[in-house]
Amino acid sequence: MTFSLFGDKFTRHSGITRLMEDLNDGLRTPGAIMLGGGNPAQIPEMNAYFQTLLADMLENGKATDALCNYDGPQGKTELLAALAEMLRDTLGWEIEPQNIALTNGSQSAFFYLFNLFAGRRADGTTKKVLFPLTPEYIGYADSGLEDDLFVSARPNIELLPEGQFKYHVDFEHLHIGEETGMICVSRPTNPTGNVITDEELMKLDVLANQHGIPLVIDNAYGVPFPGIIFSEARPAVESEHCPVHESVQTGAAGQPLRDHHRQ
Repeated sequence: MTFSLFGDKFTRHSGITRLMEDLNDGLRTPGAIMLGGGNPAQIPEMNAYFQTLLADMLENGKATDALCNYDGPQGKTELLAALAEMLRDTLGWEIEPQNIALTNGSQSAFFYLFNLFAGRRADGTTKKVLFPLTPEYIGYADSGLEDDLFVSARPNIELLPEGQFKYHVDFEHLHIGEETGMICVSRPTNPTGNVITDEELMKLDVLANQHGIPLVIDNAYGVPFPGIIFSEARPAVESEHCPVHESVQTGAAGQPLRDHHRQ
């Protein structure tokens, strides 16, 4: 049996599939301690809460409604409305349900986004995804339908006391050209935990607006939720060129909801 180029690319081993294989093995290995990889140690109090919530849903019939019916392609209407209301009330964003899309996890979301804004165009040109900071999340590497979809920039490295360091966007040498289809940053960055500063984010937003391209912010683990972040970072800027991707599954191991991004 032979495959297409697409089939060859997506049937070979990749970093993210090996990571998920490790997680799967860990769940089935007695005594294994889950300390990372997007599947942290479970919290007994949260497990008890989810158990109670699911039992209530079963009793009042909501579980059947949730599990046995299709959602719309944008996501479940009630959840879209609840998320929009929460973001308006807590962050002051001018956002409505139609500005939010729910996906089956971050890998699916970025597969859509990278191939929507980068790759070959009808006019024969090719656009690329720019990572203004490296190292970046390994899971992005195999998200393109085409090879050479990504380009990255070297950072400025700030040396800190006690052997620590922080890296920043090198705006002086950051190149955004006709070939740039979108800018993408994760906040915090997996696996280093680096958090791009508010000032850097605002500068990137200005550059994205100047070039008419989206700045996509991957906030998995970050603000406003699940908020597993240890700096004074504020939620992402509000901008029409700035889709924000939030993970609503990372903070609850074993209790996946879905991810959402808004534009």
